[in-house]
Amino acid sequence: MKRILFILSLISIVSKLICIEVGGHITQNTTWSPGNNPYIITSFLYVDAGATLSILPGTQIRCTGADKNNIYNFMWSGNNQPLAKMVIVNGAINAVGTTDNPITFDKYQPDHEYRWGGIYIGPNAPISTFEFCEFRNAFFCDYIPGEWSLAAIDFDNGVINVQSCTFENNLNAIRTGFLQDNILLYDCRFISINDPYPTPFGMTGFIGLSAAPDPEPENHYKVTIAKCYFTGSAGLGPVGYYMDILYINNVADNLIGRSERLGEYRSEFGSVSSYGNLLNNGKGGWGCSSYAVTDTVFARRNVMVKPENANPGNSPLILGASGFGTNYVSDNYLSGCVQVKTTMSNATTSYIYNNTIDNNYESAVLIFENSNSEYQGGHIRFFNNLVRFVGDYQYPLIVRTSEASPILYNNTFIGYTILFGTIGDSDMVFENNIIPCTQWSSGSVSQNHHPLLINNCLASNILPPWDMLDGGSNIVADPMFADTLNADYSLSANSPCIDAGAYRPDLPEFDIRYHRRVSPGTIDGPRTVDIGAYEYSSVYIGGINGYVYDSISALPVDCVKIEILGKLPEFSDTLGCFQYPSGAGNYTVKASRWDYQDLIIPNVVVTLGEDTMLNIPLVRTNVANDDNTQSPEPTDFGLANYPNPFNPTTTISFIAPQAGTTKLSVFNIKGQRVKMLYNGLLSKGHHSIVWNGLDERGTAVSSGVYFVRVEMNGLSQTHKMILMK
Repeated sequence: MKRILFILSLISIVSKLICIEVGGHITQNTTWSPGNNPYIITSFLYVDAGATLSILPGTQIRCTGADKNNIYNFMWSGNNQPLAKMVIVNGAINAVGTTDNPITFDKYQPDHEYRWGGIYIGPNAPISTFEFCEFRNAFFCDYIPGEWSLAAIDFDNGVINVQSCTFENNLNAIRTGFLQDNILLYDCRFISINDPYPTPFGMTGFIGLSAAPDPEPENHYKVTIAKCYFTGSAGLGPVGYYMDILYINNVADNLIGRSERLGEYRSEFGSVSSYGNLLNNGKGGWGCSSYAVTDTVFARRNVMVKPENANPGNSPLILGASGFGTNYVSDNYLSGCVQVKTTMSNATTSYIYNNTIDNNYESAVLIFENSNSEYQGGHIRFFNNLVRFVGDYQYPLIVRTSEASPILYNNTFIGYTILFGTIGDSDMVFENNIIPCTQWSSGSVSQNHHPLLINNCLASNILPPWDMLDGGSNIVADPMFADTLNADYSLSANSPCIDAGAYRPDLPEFDIRYHRRVSPGTIDGPRTVDIGAYEYSSVYIGGINGYVYDSISALPVDCVKIEILGKLPEFSDTLGCFQYPSGAGNYTVKASRWDYQDLIIPNVVVTLGEDTMLNIPLVRTNVANDDNTQSPEPTDFGLANYPNPFNPTTTISFIAPQAGTTKLSVFNIKGQRVKMLYNGLLSKGHHSIVWNGLDERGTAVSSGVYFVRVEMNGLSQTHKMILMK
């Protein structure tokens, strides 16, 4: 026993000898390396103005902490420092780790209740860089008496570089109240453990950004949050002044936020857009918000899934749009306990289209509100959407309005019982929709204000006293879908909905699949289209299907902005792929990302009914390249699947331009491979392979968006598929 105690004592002495205790002032450029691990901060550490602390990969920093349940442990007492210690930066920190050797910042003591004070960057400090760093267990701390720092990194200089970092179990992850420049948060992980803090701090947060409210900057700061991961119970942020925020390709997994609409976390005087994000379970949503009437924002290609076994009575995941400008909400996929909620103010115009919504929520799936009853020309337009009720509730409701009069046209609704409910005055218009409802309203309507139904395919006649709703040309018939067993709600050849709808001047030239709307008739005379979200026997409008990769490593590049003048942008996904249903024409395409040189691709010809395939190599900004214009590099396997959406089986087809080794793989929305369908030699010509919706273990995958990718002879193509159960 004495021998064991001696050995433990010896280990303790040796460990103290090999670690380095630090504190006080760093007055000149200094480098910390993993050979001296761990660095233990035993008193306030100051990086003075003019000095840079460089931290090498694999270095471990442990800061003396204190019990978080007593906030006085983190506050000055006269001239005495708080018990918990922190880092105060008036110079700069350059902490760049690697994937295999991250730099870690954490408390020193193992006690679960202990926290350290975080890193505070002063208002006059130059930019600091943190890449491949891990921050854990930071609380608040007074950097001077009475002045708090509130995050793992609190930067009052308003500029910072943070990429590929992990923030776990902190009061807040990143914060500033004095944003001074554009900011990018890329490839970071934000994890909150349900660990309460004492009053007045309460709930944890991830990102808190704001510019000073006065003076107003000449231009809004651009805040880009890309390819980040969020989980736990915390506020997502950011909130504050003078920011235009863009969320791209993020994943929120079981996130319980401070609001039910993550997209509504907008700046006081700025806008929010979201693209390609995934929200799985939890509570919240994605969306867009416009601050000024001149703003154009979007919520596009987002996926929100609250599993079928989740309690439908719980708070739904919400796809939201609000503000004062023009909002585009399109190409999103929602499944489970979900809802679309749009709030218009004054002259807001919201276009909500080409979304697929599988809903089991017991309240209305669509909520349209007007927060200002003085009409100033705003509109809510809901068109080309497939909305399906998949729950057990007996009386599911499609739309509820509050002082709003949306226009809903060319949508396909499946499985609903009640059409609408209204609060206040509402003059909704339903035109060219497939409506399965057997009841019209969950409340009363008046002769002066009531919905109007025109050219819809209905499940039952409009009888008195509801005949005030009948705007004419409605039909009562079975719409006759192509294949409901496989979730194909396009029209069959003998459907009564074909050419039964009225042409609208605001109807786009495409349907939910981006196939052309066929409008027989003359321009000056009557013209018709099909009722519902799908146009029968129509051809794809044409577009661009591409792959973006690093010109040196050949690895895919995500979050690349693909632009065509006059159209909404698209972005490459986690596999470097993008889809751009542009329509036929001759286009100049611009590809850009923050750390790559812009690339201009002229004369991209798109033909009706076809995708033009582009392989786009990008050059890093630190690589010399005088040629930023190139001709498109085509590759076309004709990759497709049918049916799409499908349940549970689909046939994937493609054309091999020549013989060679071929891989055909299915990936989920996170970029993780679900199933390798084929890996071997294939001959030149057409090939088809059936996927039965099972993963590598033979387990049926859940509803959602999947990508199939074919790789052959150094070329590749990716195609999106939707599994609807």
